[in-house]
Amino acid sequence: MTFLALDIGTSFIKGAVLNVDTPRIDHVQRIPFPEPIPNLPPLFCEIAPYQIIHATRDLIARLAPHAPDCEGVVMCGQMQGLVLTDDRATPRSNYISWRDQRALMPHPSGAGTYFDVMMSRLTAMNAA
Repeated sequence: MTFLALDIGTSFIKGAVLNVDTPRIDHVQRIPFPEPIPNLPPLFCEIAPYQIIHATRDLIARLAPHAPDCEGVVMCGQMQGLVLTDDRATPRSNYISWRDQRALMPHPSGAGTYFDVMMSRLTAMNAA
């Protein structure tokens, strides 16, 4: 019994054929993770979601011939990140990576960064 194993990281998307009967990991491959979108503000780190999907599909296509009896796909991913989607799972935003640092931008209130303001609001909520 084999599975395709995927690790979607921010440097590379890695994959292999996982044979649970032997147990072995074979045909290990990796492809570069798509680059962030250029010319965004300095603290932003966003990636076009369809580039991630295409890269992942490409890796699956490379591995599939080595696992003709594949039972499924197991995967893990990188640290936090998000893509806003609609009710049909169509992306409505870019992938916002854990590398994004816009929370460190000054908050318009002058009370520190967006992160500082969020933390003070959470502290106030927890004290109530």
